[in-house]
Amino acid sequence: MELVELTEDEFASFRDLIYRVSGIRIVETKRSLLSNRIRRRLRATGIDGYARYRDFLTSPAGRAEMQPFLDAVTTNETYFLRDEAHYLWLAGEFVPEVVREARERRRPRSLRFWSAACSTGEEPYSIALGLAARRVELAGWRLEVVGTDLSASALAAARAAVYDERALRLVSEADRLAFFDEGPPGRWTVRPEVRAPVTFRAHNLMNPMSGGPFDCAFLKNVLIYFDVDSKRRVVDAVLAALAPGGLLVVGPTEGIHAMLGGLEKLKTWLYRKKE
Repeated sequence: MELVELTEDEFASFRDLIYRVSGIRIVETKRSLLSNRIRRRLRATGIDGYARYRDFLTSPAGRAEMQPFLDAVTTNETYFLRDEAHYLWLAGEFVPEVVREARERRRPRSLRFWSAACSTGEEPYSIALGLAARRVELAGWRLEVVGTDLSASALAAARAAVYDERALRLVSEADRLAFFDEGPPGRWTVRPEVRAPVTFRAHNLMNPMSGGPFDCAFLKNVLIYFDVDSKRRVVDAVLAALAPGGLLVVGPTEGIHAMLGGLEKLKTWLYRKKE
C-alpha cells in the first residue's frame, strides 16, 4: 500500500535527524515534499515504512544509506552566472586588481577560490569562465577553484560537466562557442581547458574546511535553509578558511550580514577579511 504523508511525529524525527547531520532546517510547510523524497528511498531500499527506514538509517547497518538519503532530501537547483554582477566583478575588477598587485610584487601569481555548496557545479565553472576570459593576463598563474557539496550525486554531475539549455540561459552565445562543446541537441559540455583548475570534493559546511587558505570564497543560495546557530557555525568555518585580506561573496538570501561585522564591507554582497 502506498504510504501517505509523514505524520507530525515522523516529520519531527526526520527533521531533527537532517538538522543534526547537515545543519539544514526543514520547515513544517515542506512536510509533503520531504515525504515524497523519503518515499524514493523506501522504494530504493525495499524498506516498508517511515519508522523502519528511520531506524535503519541511524543503525550501523544503514550507515551507507545516509549519503543517498541526504542526496534525496536536499535541494540542488542552480544555473550558470546566477547573480551575474558577481561574475562581472570577478573578471572585470578582481582579476585585473590581483594581476596588478602581482606585477608590483605585492602578491604571488596564484589564486584560490572556494565555491561552498556548489551543487551540480554551475557556480565553480562560472568562476572558471571568468578566469578563462582573462587567460592572457593569468598566463603562468597557479589557479585553483575548489567546489564542495554535501551531495554525492550533485558532485558526480559537477564532475561530468554536462549541462542543458536552462542551466546556460545567461551564458552568451560567444561564451558558449568559446568555452563549451555542443553535444546532443540542448546539451553542452564545459571544455577541458576551462575545467582544468576546477576540482570537487565532499564537504559538510558545518565542519571546518581543510586545504585553505583561499583568496575568495563564494557562499551563496544555501544558508536560507539554516537556522541562526547553524549559519553562525558555517560563517565561522568559511571565514577561518579565508586568507587574510581574502574576499567573501554572499548571496542575497543568506541572512548573515549581521554576522560579518568583523569584515570590511565593499559591496552589499562582497566583504574583505581584515589583514
